[in-house]
Amino acid sequence: MRVDEFDFDLPEDRIALRPASPRDSSRLLVVRPEEAPVLEDRVFRDLPELLEPGDVLVFNDTRVIPAQLYGRRAPREDGSSPRISATLHRRAGEDSWLAFAKPGRKLRVGDRIMFGMPGCACGADELWAEVAEKREGGEILLKFDKSGPVL
Repeated sequence: MRVDEFDFDLPEDRIALRPASPRDSSRLLVVRPEEAPVLEDRVFRDLPELLEPGDVLVFNDTRVIPAQLYGRRAPREDGSSPRISATLHRRAGEDSWLAFAKPGRKLRVGDRIMFGMPGCACGADELWAEVAEKREGGEILLKFDKSGPVL
């Protein structure tokens, strides 16, 4: 599976920053698995009237963390230093994270990436990471030069 197949544009104004008010007015996608599946937009308060014995509920309890990093790969012998974006999605240790990198093909195990910059507002100044592993579909394991709560 390729992660980039799931990329899509999501306008900033479509990202919920707070829960719906009232809570039962949150949106609900109803999928009716008939011969030609039917999709319906409803609201959560409609749920009791929609459920029937044997129905399956799928809960999405994922949370979005502010973990999009932008940086540059340290130059190689040829002088190239491409821009890299990394979306951290799972902590793998005190100093490491699994991430999806773009463009992943520009990275090799052992490459170092500098995120941030001296004096930046992020509070981390320069944040360096080394590509510890490359996995399928652009996923990499990044080992950072900082650890613990700072990371």
